[in-house]
Amino acid sequence: MICQVCKKNEATILYTEIVDNKVMKMHICEDCAKKKGVTMHAPFALSDLLAGLTDLAAFPVEEMKRKCPGCGMTYADFRKTGRLGCSQCYSTFEQGMNALLESIHKQNSHVGKFPKRSATLIKTIQKRKELERKLRAAIESEAFEEAAVIRDKLYSLKQQAEKKSGGAK
Repeated sequence: MICQVCKKNEATILYTEIVDNKVMKMHICEDCAKKKGVTMHAPFALSDLLAGLTDLAAFPVEEMKRKCPGCGMTYADFRKTGRLGCSQCYSTFEQGMNALLESIHKQNSHVGKFPKRSATLIKTIQKRKELERKLRAAIESEAFEEAAVIRDKLYSLKQQAEKKSGGAK
């Protein structure tokens, strides 16, 4: 598209001006933009955003150099590009990914939204799933006392749910 001001150069900028509540949009070239006093900033890179969200000091040098066995990408490469190389990168860089997600979302798992009338039920289901996950992990690591405590919490949660539903299963 040709610049709508000079009608010579290639238009690379969409210039929007609002005057007296009227919006005027023009496709203009860089030279005409400079003449209008428009300052252009390079768009931010995703890697810059990610680098700013995580604390470099929190990651030891050996973590930054850890390589994905699937594609050979390092965590430092991920921080530069903002992209993972393959599906194995998720498990390889789990520690760094969790820290990143927590810094962005204040947690590392997606909770989502749900209807208010279903909030109690959904929260109970989420809590049960989390306890079941912790129970499996405790059993796998042979932490049987911890597993017993988690089992008791699951049983208590089940009893509460049955009371609320009137004993129906």
